[in-house]
Amino acid sequence: MNGSVFDRRSVLGGLVMTSAGISCADMAGAQGATASPVVETTGGKVRGTSNGGLSRFFGIPYGTDTGKHRFQPARAPAAWSGVRDCNVLGAKAPQGPITLPGISGKMDPAARGIPVMMSVATLTTAKVPESEDCLVLNVITPDASPRRKRPVMVWLHGGAFAMGSGFDPMTDGSVLAQSGDVVYVSLNHRLNAMGFLYLGALHEDFADSGNVGMLDIVLALQWVRDNISAFGGDPDDVTIFGQSGGGAKVSTLLGTVPARGLFHKAIAMSGPVVKLVEKADAEELARRTLATLGLAAADVHKIQALDYRTVIAAASAVRLPSNEGGVVGRTLAPMVDGRSIPAHPFDPVATTLSSDVPLMLGATKDEATLFMASDAALGAMGADEAKARFVALMGAGGEKAFAAYRAAYPGDDPSYLVSSMMTDRLFRTGSITMADRKSAQGAAPVYLYRVDYEPRVVDRLLRSPHGTEVPLVFGTKLPAGFIGSGPEVDRLSDVMRTAWLNFVRTGNPSQPGLAWPHYDAGKRLNMVFDTNSRVVADPDPIAHDAVAMGMA
Repeated sequence: MNGSVFDRRSVLGGLVMTSAGISCADMAGAQGATASPVVETTGGKVRGTSNGGLSRFFGIPYGTDTGKHRFQPARAPAAWSGVRDCNVLGAKAPQGPITLPGISGKMDPAARGIPVMMSVATLTTAKVPESEDCLVLNVITPDASPRRKRPVMVWLHGGAFAMGSGFDPMTDGSVLAQSGDVVYVSLNHRLNAMGFLYLGALHEDFADSGNVGMLDIVLALQWVRDNISAFGGDPDDVTIFGQSGGGAKVSTLLGTVPARGLFHKAIAMSGPVVKLVEKADAEELARRTLATLGLAAADVHKIQALDYRTVIAAASAVRLPSNEGGVVGRTLAPMVDGRSIPAHPFDPVATTLSSDVPLMLGATKDEATLFMASDAALGAMGADEAKARFVALMGAGGEKAFAAYRAAYPGDDPSYLVSSMMTDRLFRTGSITMADRKSAQGAAPVYLYRVDYEPRVVDRLLRSPHGTEVPLVFGTKLPAGFIGSGPEVDRLSDVMRTAWLNFVRTGNPSQPGLAWPHYDAGKRLNMVFDTNSRVVADPDPIAHDAVAMGMA
């Protein structure tokens, strides 16, 4: 195996170059395009571009400048006169660093390969500006008219509630829209401190501040309800889907009161959320942030006038000890505020707010290898070092857990025992818990999957890392340096995209020759996506034993 750090950095370099080489005009399909039909929305008339059988609208405002109402729910935009040209991507939200709870010890940000994850999660061109005036969405449709109603897919981007934006080359929804005859929507919303810093304990003006990033998404879904029929979509057939932080947003929306009825199916990809941030932790994070900024609690309103970069830096620097697994923990993320989110979405049981919504969810087999991509020990670690990492991450239960993983995967290099444990802790165990509790309601079907395909890059060092399913589902197969290329990739992409589209159309992801039964806690049937995709009963039992080992 050629597992040098140099080779891993070469992959990262290829990803960054992919991003830098694609302009806004390229992504918007403007080259060789003509003007789209003019579409009437509640805000006014919009015009995009048409090319290759699709019409694309970029940067449609669904909310006003959030800088004018910082830490408060967004407002719908004022109506405009004339025709608004929507052919350029709108500003992305102010960005902040990714923090993942439950990862500590020797796995510092550099060693975890966070730059790799950031490049994979968002390849948005650097030319797209960053601004608090960021509440925009994009629509790709086969027919920009109300002549026929198509299923609608609303994509929620990844980036761990801290960074990212709604459109990049890897998540260009054109293939989905064209091959599936669906209307595709993506959006930007507030992130990190600007979207999730809870100041409600300090003043009632900020009662919703801990969840305004989620309320932005609700506002966008309300826009879809009110406008998507004019773009050829069916407002009564909306599927929300997202990966990583986007999957966590989907999971959270299932338990968000004002989102009820705005979507009808949900797909959470590598983003399980069983429990959200507790109010006490959110309050403590806010207090420490204000102290860092030199503000007294009585002066909380002054935070609205500070440079947003200063606020983000201060809030992101706060570290609260994490005792939670999953994508959210004690960090800048959605919280149980007793208002828009009255309870944890899947703890102690599944929320009843979305009991009638079919759910598809899952993760890749080796999610956490991406976070270890720059760690020279990946693929070449001694047992003592691996055991020490278990203990550093898990405390007293670390040695017991290490022994359990070593027994479950006896032939693995010890570094993959570490990555498997991290994968379960952050993604797989939460997905199983969500599926168990959702299926226990008996109200709507649940479908659970695992992606086992190992891209034929970097000597398969990363195996099936975080993000593997995204370019396959979207059919973009970008970046090639991450997912690979060739007939094998093409076939798997067709299978996965078909499953996603069938679920969007019918609520059942089965396809000819590949029946996908719904999940229940007895059989634990999973669809395993690989070169030979198949249904497997309980493919990784150690993941749902993680609770007993003190991992989640």
